[in-house]
Order: sequence, then C-alpha cells, then structure tokens
Amino acid sequence: MDRYLGLLERLFLVRRLSAWHRNPGKRLIKSPKVYIRDSGLVAALVQLSTEDWLRERPIFGQLLESFVLQQIVSQAGWTRPDLGLWHYRDKDQVEVDCVVTLGRRVWGVEVELKQSVGAGDAKGLGRLAALRGGDFADGIVFYHGLDVLPLGRPDLLAVPLARLWDH
Repeated sequence: MDRYLGLLERLFLVRRLSAWHRNPGKRLIKSPKVYIRDSGLVAALVQLSTEDWLRERPIFGQLLESFVLQQIVSQAGWTRPDLGLWHYRDKDQVEVDCVVTLGRRVWGVEVELKQSVGAGDAKGLGRLAALRGGDFADGIVFYHGLDVLPLGRPDLLAVPLARLWDH
C-alpha cells in the first residue's frame, strides 16, 4: 500500500500530511492523512455536480477539506516555504484538519461545510491550544458563511471560506 501511495504522490495525485505531535519522536509513528490534490478531478470521477452538494455532504466536506489544504500549501509555498504542515488526531479522535508550524509557533485550521458554526466546531483547535500553551498562535475554522465570528476564546475565529484568498 505504501508503495502505491508513494507512486500517487510522485504523480501529484495525493498528498500525505504527517501527523503532528508535541513530541517530535512520536510524529514518526503516527499515521499520515492522505488528501487528494485535485478535488475537481474527484468530483468529476464520481460524477458530482454542484446540485449534489446538499445530498452528498460527507464527500463534499472531504473534497472541501482537500481543496482548502491545497490552497494553504500553495500559498505557503510562495509566502513562507519554511512552514510545516501537519494534521492532528488524538486518542479520543479529536482532530485538527491542518496544523501549521513555524519554529515553536503553532496555528490550527479546521474546515466545515456549514453556513453557521459555534464553539463546538473548534473543539480540536481548543485541544491543540491546550497542548501548545503559549506557543499556540491562533486557530481558525473556515466555513460557508459571511462573517468573521469569535469561537469562545480570543485566539479562535470562524472565518468565511472566501477570506482564504484575501491576503
């Protein structure tokens, strides 16, 4: 299986995002998360149309997560190529879609296919913040809404997906 994933990576079809752990030694033994690089290709292959997004929310959520990750990777490549990109999942299955690191600083990114979000949608970000303490910079939940909203603490915000391309 690892051989096939390696081939798909070399063909730029998938991306493996290594697991983040506060102990760098444990990062090596945790499973990476596999993302399909071209969410449009997947949608075409499984014959999804824009009208299907309400009926097929689970797969659209996964495609949106892959799309946002690719946007973060692309923007990081030309703005800060020294950023580390990871994913986080703990033993309780609490997760963060993308963990961004620069030195000791840590940021978290969640992606939700929702029009409204609340503090519960930032549970993984809160867990990541607790693990990193003062090294946690900020966390955001991208969502399908219009307003930037606080998520229960000053370092966690819900941000409209459209803002991904603002800066």
